[in-house]
Amino acid sequence: MEEFPLGVSAPNPRSASARPGHWSAAGLWGLTPDFLTTIYSSLMAVPRNFLLIGFLLSLAPLSAQEAVPPLPSAALLQKKTEEWIRARRLIGEEAAAWKQEKATLADLNAIRKKESAQLDEFIQAAGARVDELAKQKATSADEREALRKWRSDFDAAFGKLEAQVKALAPRLPTPLRDKVEDAMLRMEENATDRPLQDRVRDTLLVLQAAREFDDSFTVTTEVRELDGRQVEVRILYLGLSQAWYVDAAGSHGGYGQPSANGWIWTEDASIAHAVRDAIAIQTGEATAAFVTLPFVPLSSSSSEK
Repeated sequence: MEEFPLGVSAPNPRSASARPGHWSAAGLWGLTPDFLTTIYSSLMAVPRNFLLIGFLLSLAPLSAQEAVPPLPSAALLQKKTEEWIRARRLIGEEAAAWKQEKATLADLNAIRKKESAQLDEFIQAAGARVDELAKQKATSADEREALRKWRSDFDAAFGKLEAQVKALAPRLPTPLRDKVEDAMLRMEENATDRPLQDRVRDTLLVLQAAREFDDSFTVTTEVRELDGRQVEVRILYLGLSQAWYVDAAGSHGGYGQPSANGWIWTEDASIAHAVRDAIAIQTGEATAAFVTLPFVPLSSSSSEK
């Protein structure tokens, strides 16, 4: 015979020796012997500590059991359940929204860090550029000072050259003077406000034309006063050093030389035919031949005139 955890001897419900009136769970609650046997087997499988706890709980006063509040109504339970579901849904939505916002903030933070790094690089590059520009500015200042000095020196040197070219103006023959007349007039104005580049241009123009004239023979026609009357003569210029002239009839001839006061012309009828032949050869009116013309160097007295 096994003992109940409560310390009560329980006869086997299946035993035929159970007397009428003896304690019986089947008679107390109307339970069948098979059901009791199943419960008994289940209780035997439960640890004794758990059974002891259950027994102590069963000894609680009946008044305490009667103090338990009644269960809520089905409508209230449904309402509370709906509110709980709604709260859980809101919590889920907020969690999903925060997750998305968190991802967006993370992306924005990554972009900010990238932009910050780019700004740092830009600031470094700008600083290096500023330093480079400062060095270039210092170099440019030195170069400007050197250029200013060079221009001052050049202006002084060119002023001397310009004065020499102006002094040569009377020595220029008439055809050359006609060619550079505009430039010579500007040079002779002596305008102090003329740009340096304009002065250089006019001076170089005169010098270039004079060089070309000096490297060639030039035949031209001019009107001169001979025997008290105006006579047209042909002149052969040998560069800037000498010239010979003859009239159309070949009766008048002579030669010319440059001086500080202009060209000096000397009549010499003996060279008229030779001059006419030289001019004809130069212009292609006659075949090439040897022609002798006098070359008279300027005397000191003539140069001073």
